[in-house]
Amino acid sequence: MKGVIYAVLGGAFLTLQGTANAAIGDRIGTWQAATLTQGTGFIAALLIVLLLGDQSWRNLKEVKPVYRFGGAFAAFILFSNITAYHQNGAALTVASLLIAQMIATLMMEKAGWFGASAVVTLRGTQWAGLGLMVIGILCLTF
Repeated sequence: MKGVIYAVLGGAFLTLQGTANAAIGDRIGTWQAATLTQGTGFIAALLIVLLLGDQSWRNLKEVKPVYRFGGAFAAFILFSNITAYHQNGAALTVASLLIAQMIATLMMEKAGWFGASAVVTLRGTQWAGLGLMVIGILCLTF
């Protein structure tokens, strides 16, 4: 249950961040907004690590080098989201983002990327749910 609460909070904060990023992007530009967001996020995370006294960052050498650059994806995530918010609005952007995340996650798990070992087999009702989400996006679009 705790994981669900974190997921709900993450989704809410993602929407808040996307809306704020779009507003910032209107004023200073998309890449500049992404830079500002990444910078403030880094500072906030660093402060939390320092306040908690968490020393696990010392294990960085145990992380595969290719994974250390995962944060670089955030630049493209932010650019894409800010641009989508400007062109589509919040509801359509978030709905499209959710579908894309679900499909990409299923493909990555199926292929075993990034050490994913859980093989997911979707049942008919789950495929129907994905289909309904796509129909929802179409309803938001037209």
